[in-house]
Amino acid sequence: MSTRACYTFSDQSGDVHVYKHHDGYPYCKFPQGEGGGLVWINDAKKFAWPLPRFEADEFSAAFVVANKSVNGDVRLINTPDPWDFSSEYWYKVSCVDGELFVAIFSVDWREPKNPSSKLVMEGTLGVLLGQQRARKAVA
Repeated sequence: MSTRACYTFSDQSGDVHVYKHHDGYPYCKFPQGEGGGLVWINDAKKFAWPLPRFEADEFSAAFVVANKSVNGDVRLINTPDPWDFSSEYWYKVSCVDGELFVAIFSVDWREPKNPSSKLVMEGTLGVLLGQQRARKAVA
């Protein structure tokens, strides 16, 4: 079973949605390294414009480049409700004051939902990633 997630990259021009079929939980430490949505977003930075420049369509393309490993595992989706794409997590990513800001929602695609009421965490990418790494190091 995969932990599926949707990522919405937002700027003043609108939203671009990306679906990733696996490892969508916020953070996990593997024997071979780290993973999860916060890591996948961070990995996209090396293929995107340097911050503070942020364009949703360009950053979503960088996310796909950084994370696509096999056919069908990462793709653009065109839907008004991205959380409804068989996902368990929904990430909303924007740039605030030159830093990536991430809001993470837990969703259950099997029943009616309002993802905005299921906020898991939000903050700048660096702070959230640091908190998760510290939490996993203690656990």
